Amino acid sequence: MKITALTASLSESSTSNRLAQRILDAAKQAAEAAPETATADPQASTAPLETEIINLREFSHQLVDSMLTGVPSDELDEVYAKLRTSDAVVLAAPVYNAAPIGLLTMFLQLFPEAGLRGIPVLLASTGGTVRHSLAMDQHIRPLIAYLKGLALPTTVFAATDDWGLPEEQTGMRKRIEAAVEELLELTSGSGQGAGNSRGASTSGAHGTSRRVEPVDEFDPNTITPFDQLLGR
Repeated sequence: MKITALTASLSESSTSNRLAQRILDAAKQAAEAAPETATADPQASTAPLETEIINLREFSHQLVDSMLTGVPSDELDEVYAKLRTSDAVVLAAPVYNAAPIGLLTMFLQLFPEAGLRGIPVLLASTGGTVRHSLAMDQHIRPLIAYLKGLALPTTVFAATDDWGLPEEQTGMRKRIEAAVEELLELTSGSGQGAGNSRGASTSGAHGTSRRVEPVDEFDPNTITPFDQLLGR
């Protein structure tokens, strides 16, 4: 299983990068500590958890060029492919002026149609004050939904105080652990591996697992033309 973290920080030593790394470290620890239990899928992978961090700062000029020309570079295509073949994705970005940095928004607006279909996405952000804690929910969650990703209910926000005060006063570790638990539960219960076709998994009769293929309600092949709806 592989989790890819995408950060939109403006420096290599930013708090957004640190937050993404802490989330990935927590995911590794949780995966290693998880007890081995019987699974309904006899082919379930027992491979160790793989993680990777990609910083959009390295592709900022290419993102602007792609926005202006409509043609992504080979390097951007490679980033898209890494996210689309991951079992889960972490998005981490700083918040400026009550909104996540535009670098992340631009990347998601250029992302291939429905490119995150069925992939769990953990939203994380950093800022100077907790008043920005809902910025990712307001601005990025709708984009994830449009790309058919599965944004987790719990988001992780780290303010300036979270990095300097003791854990018992901030609770940041507990927030990270709660979000990671949701991420691993959704990923392990999806019955899918990196690079496989995406589809949700539900429990059928007698506890058996069955795959439910996702339905795209905007598929042009399934939408009735407007003139037909008017009876013309």
